[in-house]
Amino acid sequence: MVNGSILFLGLLLLFSIGGLSLAIQVIFLILLFLLSVLLSMNIFVFLRKIKFFIATIALVFLFSVPGEVLYFYGPLSITKEGLVLAGFNIVRLVNIFTIVFILMKVLPRDFITTSIIKACLFVTYFGVKKERLIARVFLTFEYLDFYRNAKFTFNSLGADIAKQINSDYSEKIKPNLPLVTFGTNDFFWSGSFAVAFLTIQFLLI
Repeated sequence: MVNGSILFLGLLLLFSIGGLSLAIQVIFLILLFLLSVLLSMNIFVFLRKIKFFIATIALVFLFSVPGEVLYFYGPLSITKEGLVLAGFNIVRLVNIFTIVFILMKVLPRDFITTSIIKACLFVTYFGVKKERLIARVFLTFEYLDFYRNAKFTFNSLGADIAKQINSDYSEKIKPNLPLVTFGTNDFFWSGSFAVAFLTIQFLLI
């Protein structure tokens, strides 16, 4: 029940935070930072892992969004609107990644994996095999664990990624292949999530 409530609130925040204003997202970022401290998570180590994503977003928005020019050098110019959008999307990206890694820190991995599989079971009605769905979700979390714990350098980046891609997880996946069923509690959580999500979206309009 506790794990379900945590996952419910985490996913609700994860899917809704993109529609919030920059000021509110900054407040959430501060709260997430304080929560990460309580959980003994070093958020600065985490930020270094996504520094390339942050740099890419900053460059794209700073130099490609038209608007009031704040600075220019030759053909390059930084606009006020680009600066605002860059800040907004960087804060949103950091919030999203932080929420995901906090959930992975707090909740048992098997619980998260099973919950996501249950949420995706509807795709089996469109011809997707349940075993393949379970395997793909499992591999997604293997990659998340790898990128969360790995220490990348430019010299070894290609080799590290190739090693992970070529790794064989078949023996780890097999114990997780028993069919996952959708119970009464799952219907309750799914319905509650849908109602809460739609309510938040309506309030944000």
